[in-house]
Amino acid sequence: MGGEMRLTYFNARARAELARLLFKLAGKEFTDRRVEGEEWTALKPSTPKGQLPILEVDGKMMCESGAICRYLAREFGLYGSDNWEAAICDQILDTVDSVFQNIVQIKFTAKTEEAKATAMKNAVSNIEGLEKLVYSFKKGAFLLGEKASLADAAIRNITEYFAALPELKLESYPTVKAIASNFAAIPAIAEWIKTRPETNM
Repeated sequence: MGGEMRLTYFNARARAELARLLFKLAGKEFTDRRVEGEEWTALKPSTPKGQLPILEVDGKMMCESGAICRYLAREFGLYGSDNWEAAICDQILDTVDSVFQNIVQIKFTAKTEEAKATAMKNAVSNIEGLEKLVYSFKKGAFLLGEKASLADAAIRNITEYFAALPELKLESYPTVKAIASNFAAIPAIAEWIKTRPETNM
């Protein structure tokens, strides 16, 4: 499906940044719509589930960040060369999502120090799992070889949050770090990271 694409989210990275990275990696034009306050209040009733992000393609609307990223990866040829490589991407995406949820708990939703400590323990366990997966699948500069995919974008995206949590040291996960560094060095990605709006999450 071609045509105009518009990604709508808040002025944050969080649940929309991976989709933005896929647009930039593929060199595809899109509208990066960022809403806040009254604009979001007015928009909310027209969204599929009353939440963001949403992706509009030729006037059709979809929700759920994972579904959006998988759709874009398929559209842009960033989901591997066959069903097995797509399954590898899915394993990475699901693991990264678990880490992201742990980080959200640590930073925002955990109400007690005990809850935060549990979330941190889970985050470390999930990141160690991610390192094992990446080490076992890595075929070249990127996970699937010499071409970056959805998996590499997801890896780079999650490592950006490590700086906010001193306990998560990227150096402890060398294969993940290598993928993240290689992805960030892609010219279109480097330019996006340099020029995108600055946000906390």
